[in-house]
Amino acid sequence: MAARMRNGYWVHNAPIGYRYKTVKGHGKLLIRDEPLASIIVEAFEGYASGRFQSQAEVKRFFESFPDFPRAKNGEIRQQRVTDILTHPAYTGHICSEVYGIHWLKAQHEPLISLALFNKVQERRQGVAKAPKRPDIGETFVMRGMVTCASCGASLRSSITRGNGGHYPYYLCQTKGCEAYGKSIPRDKLEGDVGDLIKTLQPTDTLMMLATAMFRDAWNARRDQAQDILNAAKRRITTIDKEIATLLDRIMAASNHIVIQSYETKISELEQQKALMAETLHSQPQKPDSFEDKLEPVLTFLANPWKLWETGHIHARRLVAKLAFAERVAYDRKLGARTPEIALPFKALGNIYTLQKKSGAPQRNSVEPIDVETVLQMLEDWEAQIRAEPAFYQWLREAEEIGSGNGTGEQVAPVSAPKLRGPRP
Repeated sequence: MAARMRNGYWVHNAPIGYRYKTVKGHGKLLIRDEPLASIIVEAFEGYASGRFQSQAEVKRFFESFPDFPRAKNGEIRQQRVTDILTHPAYTGHICSEVYGIHWLKAQHEPLISLALFNKVQERRQGVAKAPKRPDIGETFVMRGMVTCASCGASLRSSITRGNGGHYPYYLCQTKGCEAYGKSIPRDKLEGDVGDLIKTLQPTDTLMMLATAMFRDAWNARRDQAQDILNAAKRRITTIDKEIATLLDRIMAASNHIVIQSYETKISELEQQKALMAETLHSQPQKPDSFEDKLEPVLTFLANPWKLWETGHIHARRLVAKLAFAERVAYDRKLGARTPEIALPFKALGNIYTLQKKSGAPQRNSVEPIDVETVLQMLEDWEAQIRAEPAFYQWLREAEEIGSGNGTGEQVAPVSAPKLRGPRP
């Protein structure tokens, strides 16, 4: 068993998304098991991009498929979700603490890239925001995304009946808070948030400047692809030398703690080596064009308020989820406090400020724009936006919304980039 694992073969129960098949020259080999394999891939991609904000949302995603494996009681336990999201076999590698195997290239086909796997681990160790509630219904846009300005707790939502009607509202239910039990009409709170969204609506000229800047950065990244490959080759050579040195030290060491420390370092280096090897083999022959990859994201960036004004609850949730970097704090007397806005919108603000300064040196200059970081976030947004099947329908409705950006200026309908979504 140990020898077979060291040859790159998984020998335990097949992970969900795989099944065993006898293959000539290999014996029993893990192969894709559809449709479960595609479900697993979508779960990883959704969690990495932020489409699923928590592992609980991944669990509900799995539960939406009747044929997804369940426990004897018919449930999908949260531990199963954790086991899936942390299983190295999905990257096409073998790891075993028992046999001392660390990130060995496996014989079976990977379902996901190691880079995607690492991104999921980083998100698991962070703090998810704005989780999607299974009982959120079709009534409250900001449930889970708005907090009490007095105590910081999430505002709850409810509906009362009276005088022949229904009255939806938000309220703080934290005992001891000065706002405890005091309701805020839903339309007032969500209207105030809409006013915040309205201030983010960029002008057509500003979007043209931003698009040109992002396109230049995208092209520069493409031009650097060969440099990245050469750097990966050099790093693999360096890692091999470091591992060889550590193995020599293990052979010469007698202290168990020291040996364990060396083994931990070797495991980390093996993972780095696997990531570098994946980089070498995953470079596409023809990279995605700027327009094909980021078209829906830039269209969203150009139309946040208009998308909000369509009134669709899922469109509004998407706008609020992407526009703000944190949950919105709300005071029932003073209204919504200005939250930290997401980096792409912040970058638009910086571009506008630089444009107004006309290139002259200033003491109070804006923070430099990290265009590469903004591009990475836009790529994350792309996965979330494409996951909304009605996105282009919302955009068509948004085109009919009256222009305006909250500053009294009239804004020409944003037309860049050109929509390529499906038409009825």
